[in-house]
Amino acid sequence: MKTLLAALALTAVGVSPALAQTYTNPNTITVVDGGETTSDINVTGSLGNITGMTLSLNGLSHTYPDDLVFGVLNQSLGLGFVFFSGAGGSTDISGVNLTFSDAASSQLPESFVGGAITSGTYLPSNYGQYEFSFFDNATAFADFSGFSANGLWTLYVDDVFPADGGTVLDGWTLTFTTDGVGGVPEPAAWGMMIGGFALAGFALRRRQKVSVAYAA
Repeated sequence: MKTLLAALALTAVGVSPALAQTYTNPNTITVVDGGETTSDINVTGSLGNITGMTLSLNGLSHTYPDDLVFGVLNQSLGLGFVFFSGAGGSTDISGVNLTFSDAASSQLPESFVGGAITSGTYLPSNYGQYEFSFFDNATAFADFSGFSANGLWTLYVDDVFPADGGTVLDGWTLTFTTDGVGGVPEPAAWGMMIGGFALAGFALRRRQKVSVAYAA
């Protein structure tokens, strides 16, 4: 699998204590057909500890969204969270803006069950039950609460079946709320290789459900 790492200029907005703090990497992410790519946000200047967070994909297009798996990894904590897989079926999507939040009212439409993906705010939607290899796995964005937002956050984008492609035209965004009372010490990054995603359970593959072993 190919991994793309780049040094990026990032903008922090509104870093006042107890207010929303937003960090964006606006660079276009090209989805690697049948492979993996990454995009980084290096958060600095965040005050206090996380009390809430959301993640947005800005301008997602793909010709077979069921192939997509998205996860975010906090490199400092060694904690990852897969928030998108097995959604949208075979219906093309173009330029949709998706925000993922623990406070949303519904998940993305499940593949071949719930229709096409449209812009909006959704609960994390990991229908394929993917996990990160070699790292701890969160079950909700709330699992990052109590830690400093400062550090390297990496978005992983996997296309798990060849023949279709897409982009995230305007990159991605992390928005945090914090308690604004000073951060906890940030743990050292784990000395482990990044292994991408591993399947823990079943994966939706084209128009049927089959058991797939996905090796990093």
